[in-house]
Order: sequence, then structure tokens, then C-alpha cells
Amino acid sequence: MSSFPPHHTIPSIPIPQEIALKFLSNYLEATKTSPYLLPNARLESSGPAAGSSASSVTLHNLQRVEAGLRGEWLAPTLDLEEGNVTVAEGMDDGMNKAQAANEGGEAEGWMDLDEYQREQSIEGGEVGERLPGVAEVGDSDFDGPQAVEETEESTEEEDRVARKREKKARLIQERKLKIQKLRSKAE
Repeated sequence: MSSFPPHHTIPSIPIPQEIALKFLSNYLEATKTSPYLLPNARLESSGPAAGSSASSVTLHNLQRVEAGLRGEWLAPTLDLEEGNVTVAEGMDDGMNKAQAANEGGEAEGWMDLDEYQREQSIEGGEVGERLPGVAEVGDSDFDGPQAVEETEESTEEEDRVARKREKKARLIQERKLKIQKLRSKAE
């Protein structure tokens, strides 16, 4: 039986923003001259090295935290006026190039919502009319007799009765097969 190594929990203590800014600024300043403080530092025979680049995502995020502690607002602001939206520098305004060229008229690639929904609706044009639960000649998963004749339109009651009859015949066939399997196992 092995025991776990000693474990000490040190509770976090909230500190004022001024002290946090002081420590973070000192750390970021020290990382510029001391490679062993960098998150991507590695130990080589000549000592700690920062690799090809002294910057990393972690340092970038720490610099953003430092700027936030100084009170800088890093998020771009949008001036929303009637019909006039200014875009902050370096941000995409969400318009594609064709739409920007066509600002006055209707943009290419967009269509009316009703027209789009009509195109997406399922229509029975190519396959033709099919009745649910009725197999047709050429269905690959149909094992029974394939004598399907086109007759006059049946009423819903006749369809229901036909489906019941087919289901009953299928269940009887399955029971017969099950009984045959049990008899063959018993022998």
C-alpha cells in the first residue's frame, strides 16, 4: 500500500490592483533580459534559452492583463449612428467583397428567404408517388412477392386494412421461422 505525497493547500488571497500591476510589470520587464523566466524556456548545456522567439501567447495575454490593470480599454468600440457604422481599424465589417461593391443594390449570392425555403422543401417529383409501407418492384430490401399493380386510388380505410393484413402475415411468418429454429436446436 502506498501513501500519497504530502499535500499543502495555500489559499489565494485577493490583492489590490495596484500591487498586482506592480508585480506583473516587474515580471514582464524581467522577461526581456532573463530567458529563464519565459514560459517557453528550455534548459540547454549553455544555460536556459528562449528558443527562436522570445514571445509567446502566454506573454501576450499577460501584457493584455497588464494593460487592463492600467485601465486601458483594449476592445474596439463601434460608433453606432443612424445608417453609419464605423469600423475600428483592423476589424472586418462583415461585408464580403462582392457585397461591398454592390452596397446600393441586392448583393450577389443572397436570395429571398421564402425562395430559399421553397427550394429546400422536399418534393416528390423524381421518385414519384410512394405509399408508406407498400413495397414496389425494384426495392432492394423487399423479400416477398413483387406483384404490385397500379389500381385505382384506394381509400384510407382500404390502405389501413391492407397494411394490417400485411403486418399479420409477416408476424405469422416470423413466428413460423422462430418455431422452426427452436425445433432444429432441440433435435
